[in-house]
Amino acid sequence: MGRTGSDAIANALEALGVTTVFSIPSAHNLPILRAIEARATIRIVGCRHEQGVAHAADAYARTTGSLGVGVVSGGPGTANAMGGMYEAHFASSPVLLITSQVESGHLGRGRGYVHEAENQSAMLAAVTREVVTETSADDLADTVVRLAGQARKGRPRPVALEVPLDVQLASVSSLDSKGLGVRAGVPLRRARPPAGPLDEAARLMATARRPVIWAGGGVIRSGATRELLDLARRWNAPVLTSREGRGAISELDPMNIGAYATLPPVRDFLGECDVMLAVGTRFQMYPTARWQLPIPEALVHLDIDPTVIGRSYRAGVGLVADAKTGLAELAAVLADGSGDSCRSAHLEAGQRAAAAAREIVAAQAGPDHLRISRAVARHRPPDGVLVCDATVPAYVWGDRLVPIHAPRTSIRSTAAGIGPGMALALGAAAGSTAHTVLLQGDGGFMLGLGELASAVQAKSRIVVCLFDDGGYGMLRAIESENGGTPADSFALATPDFAAVASAFGARSARVADPDQFEKAFRTALDHDGPSLIHVDMNAMAPLQRTLGT
Repeated sequence: MGRTGSDAIANALEALGVTTVFSIPSAHNLPILRAIEARATIRIVGCRHEQGVAHAADAYARTTGSLGVGVVSGGPGTANAMGGMYEAHFASSPVLLITSQVESGHLGRGRGYVHEAENQSAMLAAVTREVVTETSADDLADTVVRLAGQARKGRPRPVALEVPLDVQLASVSSLDSKGLGVRAGVPLRRARPPAGPLDEAARLMATARRPVIWAGGGVIRSGATRELLDLARRWNAPVLTSREGRGAISELDPMNIGAYATLPPVRDFLGECDVMLAVGTRFQMYPTARWQLPIPEALVHLDIDPTVIGRSYRAGVGLVADAKTGLAELAAVLADGSGDSCRSAHLEAGQRAAAAAREIVAAQAGPDHLRISRAVARHRPPDGVLVCDATVPAYVWGDRLVPIHAPRTSIRSTAAGIGPGMALALGAAAGSTAHTVLLQGDGGFMLGLGELASAVQAKSRIVVCLFDDGGYGMLRAIESENGGTPADSFALATPDFAAVASAFGARSARVADPDQFEKAFRTALDHDGPSLIHVDMNAMAPLQRTLGT
């Protein structure tokens, strides 16, 4: 049998170094999946919903720093994937979604061909950098390689490829694997900062008596951890992070004063800073308290995306560059201030502010959740990934009290959507050698319940910490804070989650106090597969997420 368009796709993925693909099989993508499965170097992880495919590919990309790949079917399958693609786009994640299209002869004719979606490419364009509907089997391999480069260049973004069924099956004239490997192996160019603005930034930063660095997710995507730490030490400046920037440097490092910018002690400290270097951030809504944080007027903003510089806060100097290259070149021209006593005192003030902020978070957590957070921090592998869904325990203590030691080990629902946690954990576990820990609420878990079966089938080492308060706790809290009475619709009829997990073939436990949780958590970390710990929140002291703010 001759080589086909599907073989060309598989060859291109192999040339790109792809080792994991997430998918749901369909009659319309089986040729592609068969071709991929024939490559011993590529593993296919099956999911239970197309949205889970996109979420898993996204988390895999965030965890590994490589391309995340999903394969779904066209029409309803692609429509299902849109929620996950939206999250990947919001998170600036390099994901390649490969989907089918109707046969070329029926494309765009609107005759009701099965899975027909005339505007599928327009739908995908809303959440991707580029969409290609490939009509030539001979061009497929190069298209895949080019789209992979588009996904990873500059500020990463998802991309999508539509392949009509007849193109998947069409013969290709030749497959130049050697040449394809050369094209796939061309390294991405890292943009360097222009010399003029670079010198201007160094001069402005040299005037600082009370400097501060704001590190966002772009630092992690660029692999700029070492460069950030070197510059922070040279400038003698504390580092604040956004939640996406957690792990840009270890949160145990004295230069790191955490992701606490909106809490009063750190907010007040920030108001005393005179010069800020912001790197790899677009200053999102929540990390800036709806853009009300007192960011210094002397702001140097370094980002690969020129459109975010000055968008939310006016920049004194804008540096358009890759974070890794930009930080390294900035450190090279910046005067050494590591011995500056004024800056050293300021750093100590930042550390005191961060400690005070942690005390506020500890009070918000309450005695029971504080002990649970400490158990997670004490026992989880530091090189494992912590995944936080949109749930109150994650907001209060998961994102703030459990220390992140390394880049690419903290993942959350960046767009604040509820429910992607189980699929994100599936993708993170596929890209990690250590146990992944998921913090999820009962409402969100039901939205992605099927991916627990995927985790069992893939033998994923995931510890699901499922916090059950019998409803949408966040909405209850918001309604109460606004003086209203929580609606009946905020309550949820939920199953016995431990029994459900056992029925799927996962390990499970029910806990109602911190001691039981710690024992179950340690046991789960010894299990070579998924485990679920069903936490009865109603048996514990309540969380108070706005206390002290």
